[in-house]
Amino acid sequence: MNRILLLVTLLTVVLCITSFAQLNIAIDGQKDDFYKTLTGPDDGHLWIPSAAGNDNGIPDDDWDLSAYLWSAWDETYFYVYEEVSDERVNQNNATNWQNDCLEIKIDPDPYNADGTVWATRLTALDSADVPENVWNGIDNLFAEAWATTERATRADYFKAETDSGYVLELRLKWDWIGTTLKGPVVPEAGTDFGLAYMNHDNDDAAREGSIEWATVLVDAVWNNCGNHGTVILLEGNKLQYLAENIRTGEAYPNPELWIPPGASSVSDRVAVARDYALHQNYPNPFNPATTIDYHVGLDAHVQIGVYNLRGQLIDMLVDRQQPPGTYSTQWRGIDLNGNDVPSGVYLVRMVSGPFERTRKMTLVR
Repeated sequence: MNRILLLVTLLTVVLCITSFAQLNIAIDGQKDDFYKTLTGPDDGHLWIPSAAGNDNGIPDDDWDLSAYLWSAWDETYFYVYEEVSDERVNQNNATNWQNDCLEIKIDPDPYNADGTVWATRLTALDSADVPENVWNGIDNLFAEAWATTERATRADYFKAETDSGYVLELRLKWDWIGTTLKGPVVPEAGTDFGLAYMNHDNDDAAREGSIEWATVLVDAVWNNCGNHGTVILLEGNKLQYLAENIRTGEAYPNPELWIPPGASSVSDRVAVARDYALHQNYPNPFNPATTIDYHVGLDAHVQIGVYNLRGQLIDMLVDRQQPPGTYSTQWRGIDLNGNDVPSGVYLVRMVSGPFERTRKMTLVR
């Protein structure tokens, strides 16, 4: 009997170690091997394209601003690694959120009606890279509504420019993530909490647009927990992203928006871009029709769809296999049923193998 009890105890210890293994991911700007095992939102990997722009403004395309994001957790930390495509990396504003940066908004307890949001931010550049008069615009994980007096240090984040934009890496202690009335988050499998990611884009002197992972793509995730998505901690240090809000029940209508395409990194996408292209429509603005030229680099299935700003499919222009070459298609301002759509800004999105790109179009009736 004692041997059986000992065996059960040992198995319990092994299971606990397996479920809550300390990852000890190095915060060095290099993609950890653990991240390379992740495949999509169901295990902690997100693609945040320009089509996920919000009411701050939508980036011109995925090269103007888009991001791959990987995440993980253990008993001590919430880890995030992000590769950002940004044609111009800027930090020239004394207000942190007006610069290129990643913002993380967390609702530690989405079942609590209190609306307080825990927030932190990591800007793309550091003091050595920007003029002294905009040092106030640098944010290295200073957080609002800290649960403890402890603060992040240089060991908790990494940032660097790359050929195609910048890379950010960070870790947040679970003990930090809480407000006066909510939290901190309990790091165990099955725990869920609200969250929104937002990257800002400064191409001149201030923020011109943002991309986002949330339930409702608006800037107001900073003060409205009802716009957050849901994160569930899973066994094996993985987590799941659900584009729906626990409290309101609202879900983003097109969760496929955040599924990573075939290319596994920003650098891969830059290489693919040499063989593919989705050109800006012309004329733009337009009425009643506009032309879209595109180039296919490989013999592959091509989809070109028109979407509204909520990510809902309006019309499918191309959905077929095509050999390499240059092509054109037209959109006549109609939906899938042939009905005229109202004036406004629409997104045309091309997906073919590892290539994905989005452009904005303006219809004026």
